[in-house]
Amino acid sequence: MSELSRVSSDQMLINMWLHGRTETTTGAYRHNADYFLSFVSKPLSQVALEDLQSYATHLESSGIKDSSIRTKLNIIKSLFTFATKLNYVRFNVAAALRIPKADNSLAGRILKQVEVLKLIEKGTKPGRDRALFKLMYATGMRVSEACQLKWCDFYEQDGGEIQVTVLGKGSKTRTVLVPPVVWMQVEELRGESGVHEPVFKNSKGDFLDRTVAHRIIKNAAVVSGVNPKVSCHFLRHSHATHAIAKGAPLALVRDSLGHSNIQTTDRYLHANPTDSSSNYLGL
Repeated sequence: MSELSRVSSDQMLINMWLHGRTETTTGAYRHNADYFLSFVSKPLSQVALEDLQSYATHLESSGIKDSSIRTKLNIIKSLFTFATKLNYVRFNVAAALRIPKADNSLAGRILKQVEVLKLIEKGTKPGRDRALFKLMYATGMRVSEACQLKWCDFYEQDGGEIQVTVLGKGSKTRTVLVPPVVWMQVEELRGESGVHEPVFKNSKGDFLDRTVAHRIIKNAAVVSGVNPKVSCHFLRHSHATHAIAKGAPLALVRDSLGHSNIQTTDRYLHANPTDSSSNYLGL
């Protein structure tokens, strides 16, 4: 098989591997797969464990975050798992690749409610950015979900409550109520926008990119003096923790966040406990 046909076959495999995934996931996975193939400079069928280890070392020395390294390596492992299932490669060489364990210190990624309000009110100017972050905190949306919202995703119930339909991971939809005070700020952005236009627009009138939202919240953290490590996902973690602390049932928080199982939501209880056996020692 010629070099050109091998490259073409690799791309066909990648297309099949990405079939049915969301647009955001497809873009990220394809970018990482292409970057990996460019690094190793050989077709998938010729990649050895040493190549994968060299790639991991390259990522570690590039200065990116550990979480990003884990994501990139897991994407490549997923690609090789898929290739092995189709007998495209004889062995899954990526199965032996060790990936650094994640730091599961969720508590360090939860802001106090006063910090959330300080981040939003002092770190952003009135308008799109403030409305975006308020909506994300109020509903627990992921940044990618919020950035893809259209005006038709919002609906006023008979009782006057505003609900929003969110397209989450795996193309699963869920419906979440939007507090009136938050909806008022979001609705101010509409102007003459049609029902299928983006709620949060960039300067060209297109959907705001999530990477831009991350840069905005980083700047807001600097301006407000909040944890400089903050990311958009901090708002989601904080939403869940604060809601549970104020009595929201775990099952309700699970459904609002779009978690597939209650165990994922349960970790917020352990990250910020409101009671402990230490309280009963009389010390």
